[in-house]
Amino acid sequence: MALSERLNINPDKVPNIKFGLHLAQLVLVIAIFILEIVIFTADDSKINGNNGWPFGLCFLTIPAWIYLALAPRYERTRRVANPNVMLVVDSIFAIFWLSAFASQAAYNTANDCGKACKVSKAIVGLAFFELFAWILSTLVSTYTLRYYQQNGDLPGYEKMDSHQNIDPDKAAFSMAPHDEEAYAPINMDDHNDDNDDHQNRPYDPDSYGSLGSRPVYEAESSYTPHHTSSPAPHENPFDNSYRTQGATSPHPDPFSNAYAAQAGPQIYAPPAHDDYDDGRPVQFPTANYDRTLH
Repeated sequence: MALSERLNINPDKVPNIKFGLHLAQLVLVIAIFILEIVIFTADDSKINGNNGWPFGLCFLTIPAWIYLALAPRYERTRRVANPNVMLVVDSIFAIFWLSAFASQAAYNTANDCGKACKVSKAIVGLAFFELFAWILSTLVSTYTLRYYQQNGDLPGYEKMDSHQNIDPDKAAFSMAPHDEEAYAPINMDDHNDDNDDHQNRPYDPDSYGSLGSRPVYEAESSYTPHHTSSPAPHENPFDNSYRTQGATSPHPDPFSNAYAAQAGPQIYAPPAHDDYDDGRPVQFPTANYDRTLH
């Protein structure tokens, strides 16, 4: 009879139980860490090895949590999750927290806590529950080792891979449909299929619709004045907004005043280069330069 059947334990629940125990240990250690700092800053309290060991053990336990809680849960790191090593690590840290519990209690007995004795007693209580949580995780590691010896794999961890390898298109928050039509092709053509001219000439802008023989971007609109003659070939169609009726194409020189002979507002043109004389001296504007600030 298998060990899980004799103990009436579901092997699939072992990973969650082990992870929950280590998570509870982490919460308790954070509380111990904060209370130890309170003792360090309290009046008449001493800092020695009795309260320094539990404080330092809070940091020393972090690598153990990373190995025990995370290494067996992932396929790539499971090769280092040896059940014998996990049992040894759990047992060692159970002994460590037993010593931390006794060390903090001895700190209170020596009356080294000053005005923070109540806080120190709270640390002793939290250290006891921390020790109890490590004893439970050691028992779970013992079961894991026995299961591994009988079945050749870790209890419950191998089945976690089948739940993690979910099709991303069918994930819980995916927008893809979850029925048998999940991989059906989607029609992404938003154009009108009745426009045969566009199908024959997909890259011709005239195929998207025109006004007479003119492209759609040269059609009359509220932003362009009406004119009788069609624009000259090879002209920029976007220059229509600056023309008056019957106007011709602007001068190719961008700095020339092409609209000087036309009425209405004119486009600003910078002065020509010949207006500047680099050889003449600098002339300041006329002003009262004798005025100074006092």
